[in-house]
Amino acid sequence: MKEVLCVKCARGYKAQGNICVRCESCACTKNQIVLKGICIPKRYLSERPKHEETKMHPSDLLEFVKHEYLCTQNDVLACRTLTRECVKSFYATDLAGPCRLWLQPKLVPPKGLPHLTIDTKFDKKAGDVIDLSKGKVDLLLAVAIYTSDGKMKFLEDHAQKPLLCLPPIKIKIGNEFSYDCNVDISTLASVDNNSTFEIFNIVDGEFRPTPVMIRKTSGSYIQKDSWSTNKFRRYFIVDNVLSIDRNETNTVYLRSMNIRIDIQRQKYKSSSLQCQIIIELQYTTKPSLTSLVTTSLTVSHDMPNAGVIRGLEIWGGTLGSLLALYALIQWRGELRRGGILFSLVPLLAGSVADALYFAAMLSALHALAAEAGTLGITLPLSKNEENILKAFVYSSVSLKTLKLAWLNWKQCVCDIFFLDWTEYNTSYGGDIPITGECNNYKTTALAREWCAMQTKRRAPPGYTVTVALFIFYLSSAWQDSLPPSRGYKWTVVTLAWWSAYTIVLLFRFILDKILGPPSSVLPKLCTSMGLSLLVFQDEYYAHYVHGRSDDSKELRSIVGPLAMCRVVVATQLRAVYKQLSSQDTGFLGESDPRHALLSRFLAAFFERALDGLNWVASERSVLERLLDVELTVRETGSTSVLLYDPNDAAPSCFAVTWWCEEWTLATFDAMLFGSIVITTGDSLLGALITVIMWQVMKQTRSWFGIRNLNRKIGTEVSFYP
Repeated sequence: MKEVLCVKCARGYKAQGNICVRCESCACTKNQIVLKGICIPKRYLSERPKHEETKMHPSDLLEFVKHEYLCTQNDVLACRTLTRECVKSFYATDLAGPCRLWLQPKLVPPKGLPHLTIDTKFDKKAGDVIDLSKGKVDLLLAVAIYTSDGKMKFLEDHAQKPLLCLPPIKIKIGNEFSYDCNVDISTLASVDNNSTFEIFNIVDGEFRPTPVMIRKTSGSYIQKDSWSTNKFRRYFIVDNVLSIDRNETNTVYLRSMNIRIDIQRQKYKSSSLQCQIIIELQYTTKPSLTSLVTTSLTVSHDMPNAGVIRGLEIWGGTLGSLLALYALIQWRGELRRGGILFSLVPLLAGSVADALYFAAMLSALHALAAEAGTLGITLPLSKNEENILKAFVYSSVSLKTLKLAWLNWKQCVCDIFFLDWTEYNTSYGGDIPITGECNNYKTTALAREWCAMQTKRRAPPGYTVTVALFIFYLSSAWQDSLPPSRGYKWTVVTLAWWSAYTIVLLFRFILDKILGPPSSVLPKLCTSMGLSLLVFQDEYYAHYVHGRSDDSKELRSIVGPLAMCRVVVATQLRAVYKQLSSQDTGFLGESDPRHALLSRFLAAFFERALDGLNWVASERSVLERLLDVELTVRETGSTSVLLYDPNDAAPSCFAVTWWCEEWTLATFDAMLFGSIVITTGDSLLGALITVIMWQVMKQTRSWFGIRNLNRKIGTEVSFYP
């Protein structure tokens, strides 16, 4: 038989082996019930709202009921544990859930029960709304960790945070960024460690609680409902939740933390700013097949309007009206010179492009100067203003491209004729001389010079890009003080571009004054070769460069300013020109008698030798020279008009080349460069694309220009010299 030792224990103890150990359930009276090792009054359980079995696992239910009762008995540690249960249940609004002590207003809250919400309307110490004093450019968000053993510690050094995607965090006003952290779920669990977290904003050394808005795993926000507000203090990082209907555990973790900083100007203080911090947390369930999860941290800003939109309204309206009127004046002159009605579209597109571009530049520049002058910090532009600036820049590039395509097409289809004065030296009515190799050489030489001037620029983009990048580099120290705004960066690089363009243009102007401009070569070549150049810009509008160099008395009226002039061609003269320049079998060649007939006809016209087809000279007005349009009504009918610009060294025939279209080309280069910068933020890439585009346009324009010249004068000028 086995000997049994009987141990008798006092009330509240039980036998364990040969000794008596404390037994809390043994001390329960008949009015109490044992729950998770403690005695809870039956009345407390009966008066407590009944919990639905489908909302929480029974094991979890018993656990938080135990801590709830202990919390009502002023057990601070139990209150901390109950707080964690409430937070991890996503602030359940069920009155029988773990948040019952916060939701039932009739209950007297225990002393150790912490606050879980922040009513920013009444709590003046809330850290979500602060005033930005002058010079304050950083926000420091610290985090308080409430551990399961009842301790609390602050983390305010952002350099020692446990994970890159979690606070504490230091935010520079205007600096937006986003981090994605791929970590093992065990790493998040070690950071969480059954704790709850609270974010504080440090303002002048004072810790101010900052509320968070929470989105559950379903994607819906925690609504007010039974809570007084949806702005909560506490959050968690990871939690294991027992499934109600399946025997498994689901892991819920913090997927993303989105911090949005909304900055507004105070109504009664134009130079004072108010900052509101809005933090949104998104939770999700970990996939069961992997232990790696991704958590994200995103910081974004909602900036106040800097006045760019108002500036666009003012500058856009003013410049748009003036430039649209100028386009209509140009179109009127185009029609009178024999242009087509469609020419209004590219002319208006170019004017509107200039209005949009310069309105955007002046508005952004004014906003930048105003921000830097009135506020202690320079804020970036708002997203709305950034998008509007991008729309203006992209629209200006598109419209200017239409104008540029139309301009190049017109230049590549214009009529060109070389008037050989040696074919007019014979007496009128005599035999027509046959041109020889000498005349072919002269024609080829003049054709090569004309082709070389087709794509000549006053300020080549290659030099402009180089100087602009150098200016941009010199101003890099000042740019570092500017906010990270694409709109402001576009403004700075635009200023650098136009400064560089002005420098290159002035240098070229001084160089031309010393060495002579490239445009002066063509008139000298015409004179030395004895060839005159006639270029039709429109149907009844041509440009003439006189090339006869002898001293005959009949040519006294053609020397001087009229040696290079514009010609308003009479209808009858244009009809004869078309008749003599066309043929059925092919194009006119240097050996074709038709070319000699046309040379004799035009030579006689410029010497006033043709009765009824004479010309008169007229000086253009100052306004016409400034606007490059024809405003005065000239003589019509059978009389042609020769228009000259006094003291003008450049031949007007360059109006059908890039030389006299510098404004259109320069603005297109600036618009293209700016559009790349505002899209990518890379000025070097913008410079590279601008130079490549310039070379592509140059080669294309040269090829079509030479092709048109070969067709019109019958030469064989090669594309590559």
